[in-house]
Amino acid sequence: MPHFHKRHWLYIVGTVYVIIDLFLFNGPISKIFETFQNEELVSPAELAAREGIVATVNAHPIYKLELERRIDQYCMKNGIDQSKVSKKRIEEIKDLCLNNLVVDKLIWFHSYHTPAQLNDEQVNDALIKFRKGFENSKEYEIAAESQGFSISKLDTFIENQFMQRVWIERVIAKYIDVTEEEIYARYEKDKSTFLNPERFNVQQIFFATLDKDPNVLKKQIDEVYDLIIDGEDFDQLVQKYSEDPRSKQSLGYLDWLTKKRIPRAFYDKLYQLNVGQISEPFETKIGWHIIRLLERKQQSILPLMMIRDEIAATIEVEKREAAIKALINYIRRKAKIRYIENWK
Repeated sequence: MPHFHKRHWLYIVGTVYVIIDLFLFNGPISKIFETFQNEELVSPAELAAREGIVATVNAHPIYKLELERRIDQYCMKNGIDQSKVSKKRIEEIKDLCLNNLVVDKLIWFHSYHTPAQLNDEQVNDALIKFRKGFENSKEYEIAAESQGFSISKLDTFIENQFMQRVWIERVIAKYIDVTEEEIYARYEKDKSTFLNPERFNVQQIFFATLDKDPNVLKKQIDEVYDLIIDGEDFDQLVQKYSEDPRSKQSLGYLDWLTKKRIPRAFYDKLYQLNVGQISEPFETKIGWHIIRLLERKQQSILPLMMIRDEIAATIEVEKREAAIKALINYIRRKAKIRYIENWK
């Protein structure tokens, strides 16, 4: 008769138990197998709904909770009361926010698998810059909790966002360079928009009307104007009579003015003057003026050297927007995106 070791008896007893559990008593092991069988009969959509998944991006889930948070953020940012807008509008917002989450997930996926090399200083600077938007650490903590984050989780989220931005900039860098040829071509194309408007260099004597008897004030203004006609020095009259504290400190000089910077009544009177000529007293909403036109420069096109940086920045913004749009379209085409039906 063969000799059985203790472990052999354990194997035999275990096997007998499994057989009895499965075929006679419908025990715990049998129920586990039934659960697996039932899971196989459940559709992927039902499984996703059970887990609260609304979409997957390269097999990475987007959860309903994420979408609801994004919708709340969008509505808060745009001043939308969800209880007061139509169902159709809410559905449009949901679709917009879900597509934005898909893009975020795609960028996260690519930046995670081909990460930008960041040092601790860069990450810390990003966190400090973000936290500066809050008055103190308590406010930061409250903001984190309102979004369902702990402090550490929010910090991690900000780090990931920063890494994604750096990854995007690295990918599109070569597509947003602006050449001197492009700057010159844009200047030539839009030259008519780069106008330096007509400008006037003006000096004035100002009389305030607030809390003054109009008749007494008008008499004083006329007396000052008579002194001007008699050849009195304009600078001295400014020092003695002008009531505008700003211009009085600089002998009434208003520097260069353009049509957009002055009241219509002021411009109409100024436009009629020749260089060196002094106006008659005239009234605007803020008071009475006597003005002298010192210099006048006609409208002209700004030289390229003055607006080169502005043009370069405009072209770079346009290129960046186009490059990011192209990048998103490309990674969307390459991705496996699945929207769960009936998740709403």
